[in-house]
Parts: sequence; structure tokens; C-alpha cells
Amino acid sequence: MNGVKFVRGNGGLSRTLSGSDHISGMIVYGESDVAPALVLSIEDLDNDITAVSNPVLHYHVSEFFRINPGAKLYVQSVEESDGVFIEVKTLQNFAGGELRQVAVCDFTTPVASLAARMATLNQIALDLGNLNIPVSFLYSVKVGTLDIASLPNMHTQNADRVTVIIGQDAGGRGKFLAETNPSLSCIGAALGAVSKAMVHESIAWVEKQNLISTAYPKSFTGGAELAREMDVVGLCDGSLITDYTPQQLQAISEKGYVFGVKYTGNVGTYFNDSFTATTLESDYAYLENNRTIDKSIRGIYKALLPRISAPAYVDSDTGYLDVSTVSSLEALCDDVLDQMLRDGEISGYKNYINPAQQILRNSKLEVVSKIVPVGTLREITVKIGLTLQINQ
Repeated sequence: MNGVKFVRGNGGLSRTLSGSDHISGMIVYGESDVAPALVLSIEDLDNDITAVSNPVLHYHVSEFFRINPGAKLYVQSVEESDGVFIEVKTLQNFAGGELRQVAVCDFTTPVASLAARMATLNQIALDLGNLNIPVSFLYSVKVGTLDIASLPNMHTQNADRVTVIIGQDAGGRGKFLAETNPSLSCIGAALGAVSKAMVHESIAWVEKQNLISTAYPKSFTGGAELAREMDVVGLCDGSLITDYTPQQLQAISEKGYVFGVKYTGNVGTYFNDSFTATTLESDYAYLENNRTIDKSIRGIYKALLPRISAPAYVDSDTGYLDVSTVSSLEALCDDVLDQMLRDGEISGYKNYINPAQQILRNSKLEVVSKIVPVGTLREITVKIGLTLQINQ
């Protein structure tokens, strides 16, 4: 109908979220080079990152802020991928070690190289972890139609710091861009969902993580009026979720890949799960497990670092640590985890320092920190039936 219509924008004030859990990084391999840069909103993109010069990077940055406006994002684009990913460490250094999660969109690298590239990213995460800069990776590669049936099982890999994204928008701007940039994935939306979630929360949480919000202006879609982003979903090979039977989708999910799904009777789109590329028996089989332990590590590290080379008093009768020294150090660790407990990010904790440590011999101290995580309701079974009597 005729009339005056308004579309209310969001993000123009560039307000940022509190805390640090949302601070993220994004690297796109396969487009014109863009030096590391900090972006606080989609309006913050400068002339070096446009929908024309870097359509995939521009799209994923847009998707990141669509899902989580106010977050903090460091970005980079690299024309060719050599599989070494040195740019990941460079971007983390550029961000001052602040990056909690990094999305690596490697949309020109074939799925045949997936395992090797994941192993490299996982080693980078281990290297950064050894420097007390823990990070989790989201990763996407080029997936062809013939690849879907033979995708490698992520649960047989040894890359628990890596989550593989094979989902893709199939009706909006993502679909439009995929015509010239196949397998661009929905990694930007996934990174936004991770940064939006508290560290203990799954990105597949239906109540909180609906991936549908709005459609893009025609200026980003070649003049066509397309569906709301992620309302129609598919996989990186261009196929639709509706092309598969529930059993086929379950089989892909059981291999440990992340993509968008629909639930009967619900109008939203949600991620199927939050797997990492490791065995399901691992303590870190899910992204939220990594994020929870990483936040604990960063907090305890920050609390204990000032005590490096500090005096440690010893009980002169036993030669072991003095009770006051033990208590003060345990209290520093307790403060960190107690805050996480109050915030609902963990279920419980225990920090313990065995006083029977002879610090005078080697100047080394061992702290034991045990954390009870928060569970995730992945499957709910309801037993229902008709009966003659309620108490029968």
C-alpha cells in the first residue's frame, strides 16, 4: 500500500558491550588484502572494506553485528591462504591478546584440506594458550555438492579448539553472494552468536539464539528483495536444508558440523549444536566448555600474575608453606571463580593449595582448581500416554 515507511536502524551510536567475552576476530581468506582493523559497528567500516571490494568480509561483519550489535570485532582479509594461518597470531597481537574467539572463513580451500588446516589452527590455539591467551576458532572451507556425502567425521579429529561451520543462508544476502562466492558459509552469524552467548551457553539455545531478525537493503542484493537473512537455510554446497531427510541431517550433525536448522511449529532458525572437532567423550567436546575454562584461565592468570617473584612465607617448624600464604593465594583464585559462580557461568568450584610444598627448594607452587560446569539440555524425552487414573 501507499504511504511512508520507516526502517529503524540500530548500531549508529556504536555503543559497546561491557566485559570482554564478546571480543572477537574474523579473517577471510580469498579476497583482496585488508590490514588488521578494529570495527565497532557496521557503520564503522571504512572505504577499505566495502560490499564491492570485499563482499564476503563485508557480509560476515554485517552478520556478526546483526546478531550481536555492540560487540567488538577485529577483522582482516587475505587474498590467498597458505594454510599456515600466521595472520591469526598477527590479529591476536594487534588486538592485544583480547580475542576470545576467531572466525576463519577459508572459502577457497577445498574440504580435502580440512583436517590438515584444522590441525594447524588447533596448534595455534595451543601455542596461544601456553602464553595464557586462550582462544577458540570457528572455521569454514569450500564444500562441493559431492563432498556432503563423504564429509570427514569431526569426532575422530583431535582439534578441540576448532568448530567447523558448514551452514549457509539460502534465501537472503548470503544466497545472493554465494552465486559468485560459493561456500561463503554463515560463519559471521555464528561468530555473532558465540560473542552474544555467555561463556557457559550453547549457541544452539533456542530461547536466546534465533538467527532471524531482518532482511538486507536492496543495495546489498543486486536490487532484489530477498528473504530475511537465515530464514531460508542450507549448507555450504548450495543445497537447502529441506533437500535432506531428517535422518540425513542427523547424520551430518552426528559428524560434528554446525549449521542452521528449523524446528516444527517454530518460525525461527537455530544452530543444530556447538560441537568442537574432537571425540564426544572429551571434556571439551562443545564450544561452551572451552569458553568456560578459558575465562577461568584468564581470570586466575590475571589474579596470580602479580604474585610472581613475591615472598612466600614458610612455617619454620615444618619447612612447608605458612597457612597465611596458602590462604591468601587461594582467596585470589576464589575471587575469580566466585564471580563466575554468581554470574551463573559455572555450577561450583574448589581451589586448593597443598601446604606440604617445599617452596624453598625450587620456588615452584602448584595450585589445583576444580570447576563444575553448567550443563546443556540437548535432548528432552517426555513420556506421555492416556490412562484410566492419574495415579495408576
